[in-house]
Amino acid sequence: MIEKIRDRNNNVIAIIVKECFERKGVNFVSEEVFPLQLGVSVYSKGDVIKAHIHKERNITIDKILEVVHIEKGRVKVDLYGLDGEKIRTVELSTGDTILFVNGGHGFEVLEDTKIIEVKQGPYLGKEGDKAYL
Repeated sequence: MIEKIRDRNNNVIAIIVKECFERKGVNFVSEEVFPLQLGVSVYSKGDVIKAHIHKERNITIDKILEVVHIEKGRVKVDLYGLDGEKIRTVELSTGDTILFVNGGHGFEVLEDTKIIEVKQGPYLGKEGDKAYL
């Protein structure tokens, strides 16, 4: 299952990919214009992904997107719109992935949890990278 969460102005705030998502092939869930792309690829035994190199190109990034994958455990995620207003709370568990696109977010850890996080760098530390709500 894939779920796009939007604010009242229809801005995409987050995209959730639940662990049970199994559509065969390459499935990008992010919009083409996002500065960070999230895809889920499902292959069968014997499939081949042809060796490749990604071409270098100059890219201007004007906002940071973040992918969080719950490797194990369970969390509640509060999602906030661009105006800082709380939109919704979702629960993620082992195997779920979320792409934060706009607005803000916060976590409550419900059980021992391991999170894998990916975003554009460089990382400037908590105070250099974040504005707290």
